[in-house]
Order: sequence, then structure tokens, then C-alpha cells
Amino acid sequence: MWQYFIKRILLAIVTVFVVIAITFFAMNAIPGGPFDKEKASDPATIKALTERYDLDKPIGEQFMIYLGRLMHLDLGISMRNGREISKTISTKFAVSARIGGYAIIVSFVVGIALGILAALRRNKMTDRIIIFFTTLFQSVPGFVMATLLLLIFALQLGWFHVYSADKASLLLPVVSLALYPIAYITRLTKSSMLDVLADDYVRTARSKGVSPFMVVAKHALRNAVLPIITYLGPMVAYTLTGSLVVETVFTMPGLGSEFVQSILNRDYTMIMGTTIFLASLMVVMTLISDLIYKMVDPRITFD
Repeated sequence: MWQYFIKRILLAIVTVFVVIAITFFAMNAIPGGPFDKEKASDPATIKALTERYDLDKPIGEQFMIYLGRLMHLDLGISMRNGREISKTISTKFAVSARIGGYAIIVSFVVGIALGILAALRRNKMTDRIIIFFTTLFQSVPGFVMATLLLLIFALQLGWFHVYSADKASLLLPVVSLALYPIAYITRLTKSSMLDVLADDYVRTARSKGVSPFMVVAKHALRNAVLPIITYLGPMVAYTLTGSLVVETVFTMPGLGSEFVQSILNRDYTMIMGTTIFLASLMVVMTLISDLIYKMVDPRITFD
């Protein structure tokens, strides 16, 4: 167990390093710079800014300087507004995490419930309706679904407000983020539940007179949920960071919007800081999901 844990931590470090290297060199390979503007700036100012952020040095030396700062947990400051990257990330991520957290809870509760219902009502009208809508939610792009929800429920019906600092409505962004995971978890739960319900120990439990609810809740669900746990890590990491499109559609001041804006502004330090944060979150959540997998089913080995 501990040997596997140490190996995964080392692999996570290597993964994050590869992401950093690819992002850094790809970003610097694009023509132009963070201080290029439509109107020419004072050459002396451009030179001072270039030296301030070590952009006058060779690309390899820039990379080593940046890695040295990371060793001291220093993400630097923004090239556009001079703010500390770590403070900006913590502030923006709080918005994304709040909405993403609600979306995660809704996704798992609704997705597992619908999956169990579809499995128990297989090939009946309930099952067909559930599969129709889950297929729809998986097929329609996220920006289309978010836009439709905004147009219908916020602009046309006026039931909800568009997200803003003084008048926030979380329901529509949460639903927009949760629809795809709900559809995926529903189909995954149904498939897994059908396999488990056909096992001998489930039939044995039924033959002993165990109530249908206990058969599902105590015997079938424990094993049927294992594939969902595998999906837990990537889904949680993706949802917590917030969908870039959803944040843009609903004008949410989250980390996704900040990341898009930093790309448009060629804010190298902000791009790198956000990339490192998101990559680290992804590998950590994947590791946690593997450990939870082991806790749920002790028979699993990590050899």
C-alpha cells in the first residue's frame, strides 16, 4: 500500500513537471509577447518590464529560473496587474469550487439514483426516458446547454438571475455543470448495476427473502459503485475548476474565466500558475479516487 502510494506521488510530480515544461515552451514559442499592444509603448518601459520578468534571458535559463521559484512555492506576480498569482488563484477558485462542489453532489446523487432506477426498470418506459435524456445531455455541447438554460429560465421566463456579485443565482450554473456528469454516471451505474444484479450472491439474497430495497442498497450497490469511484477523481477535478464555457456564459468570476483572460492577455505567469494548479488538482484527485477504491473494496491490490 505505502509502496504504491509513494510511486503514485513520484508519478504525480513527474506528470506535473511534464505539463509545466510543455506549457512553458509552447507558450514562449508563440510569436509576440505579453507587453505587445496595439499602440507602441515606450521602448524604455518595454525593456524594463522585459528585464523585470527575465524575458531578456534565453528560454532555457528562463525555465530554470521559474523552476527555482517553484521550489520555494513562488508562483510569481501577474504581468498585467502586478497581483500575486497565488492570491488570485485562491480568490477565483473559491467561486469555482463553490459552484463545482454543488454540481458534484447533484451529479452523484441524481446520477446514481437514475442509474439504479433505469437498471431496475430495464427495457420499460422509465428506462427509455432516462436513457433518452442522458444521451441528449452527453451529446449536446456544454456551451449550448448553458446558453439554452440562460435564455429560457433567466432571460425569457425571468425565474433566475444571471450570476453577478450583488445578485447571484447558483442554480443555473450548477445545473449546467452537472448535466454531463449526471448523464455519464447514470449510464455507468445502470451498466454496472445490471452486471451485479445478475451475480449469484444477489440471486441468493433474493431467494432468502431479503427485501428488494436491501438487495440493492446493501448487496448490489456496494459493488456497482466501484466503476463510479474510478470516474470520481477526474470528474471532481474538472468540475471544481469550473467549466470555462459555463463561467463565461453566466459571467462567473471564477478561475476558468481568469485562465481564459490570461491567455488572451499573454499573461505568462498567470497562465503558468493556473496550469500548475489545475494539473496538481487533477493528479491529486486521481490519487484520492484510487485510494477510495481500495477502501471500498479491500480485495483490490496495487501490485
